[in-house]
Amino acid sequence: MKIARVFPSKTSHSPCDQDCYFDTPDLFTPEYNEIHISVTFTWDIKKAYFLAEAWRVKGKVKIGGVAIDGESDQPFQAGMYLKKGITITSRGCNNNCKFCQVRHPLIEFDNFPKGNIIQDNNLLQCSDKHIDLVFDMLKNQKQIIFSGGLDKYRIKSKMAEKLRGLKIKTLWLACDHSSEINVLRNTALMLYKAGFTRNHIYCYVLIGDNFEENENRLKEVYRAGAMPFAQLYKNKENNIIYSKEFKQLARQWSRPAIYKNIMKKVNYWIGLKYACFGITTENDIVIKSAPIGKWMIGKSISEIKKWILNKKGEIIKIV
Repeated sequence: MKIARVFPSKTSHSPCDQDCYFDTPDLFTPEYNEIHISVTFTWDIKKAYFLAEAWRVKGKVKIGGVAIDGESDQPFQAGMYLKKGITITSRGCNNNCKFCQVRHPLIEFDNFPKGNIIQDNNLLQCSDKHIDLVFDMLKNQKQIIFSGGLDKYRIKSKMAEKLRGLKIKTLWLACDHSSEINVLRNTALMLYKAGFTRNHIYCYVLIGDNFEENENRLKEVYRAGAMPFAQLYKNKENNIIYSKEFKQLARQWSRPAIYKNIMKKVNYWIGLKYACFGITTENDIVIKSAPIGKWMIGKSISEIKKWILNKKGEIIKIV
C-alpha cells in the first residue's frame, strides 16, 4: 500500500523521504492509497484539517497523531512518522508533571525497533529488565542520543557507569525549577566521574514565567556542568505572547556559542563530604564561589587544590 505522510510542522525529527510532505499537494504530486495527516502539536490542529481537505484529491485521508488521539499505547513504528534512527521503547510517564502534556501511564514494549536516538518519555522509569534490554540493543549503536530525556532523580552512580559503557553523543536532562539545581549538580558530577564532559550533557530548561529566576536557573545549569537549552513554555493553543526580553533570553540560551561566551569563566567543581559547589576562576585565580567557599576568592587554583587534597575531597575541571 502506498502511503503519504503529511505534517503541519517540520522538526529535526521529521522524516524526509519522497512520500513525506509538509504542505498542500501540487499538480505533480502522485496519488496515494492513503494519506496520513500526522499532528504532534495541539496548535497545529487547525492547519492539519486544512491540509486534510487539500489532500483529499490525492487519496483517502486519515488524520491522527498525539495532538488528535493522545499518547499512543501501541508499539512504535520506525521511520513512519519520525525519521530513521529514532526509536521508542516505552510510552507514557507516571510523574504527571503539571506543565507536561504526557498523561498516559508508563507502558513497556518487549519488541521495539533498533535505533540510536531514544525518544521515550521516561526511559529510566522503566523496569531494570526493560532498561537492560534497551542498553543491550544500544551496545551495537553509535552516536547515541537520549533526546527524550533521562530523569536526573534516577541517575545514580550505578546508572552513570552503565551509561559510560555506551557510545553516547548526547544525553538530555531537564531542570524546570530552581529547587532542582542541587539534584542536577549531583547528577552532573556523577556523570563527570563516569567520564562524560559538558559536551555530552544537555539540559532542557523550561522558561517563561519569572525572568530573573529563569535567567539565574539557566546560569546555574551551566555552572552545574550541563549545556542548557531554553524552551519557552507553550500552552495547548500556543497563544502566549512573550516579551522581546524573554524571546532574546530563549535565543541566547539555546545557542551554545552565545552562552559559552557569557559563562566562559566557570571552570571547576569542588566535591567535599559535606558539600558540592562550583568556583569561577580567571587567570587561575578564584573570582567567584558559592557562599560556602567564599573564603577561596582571591586565592590561586593551586592553593585550592592542595586544600581539597588535605580534606580528601575532589576538584573537577569543567570543559
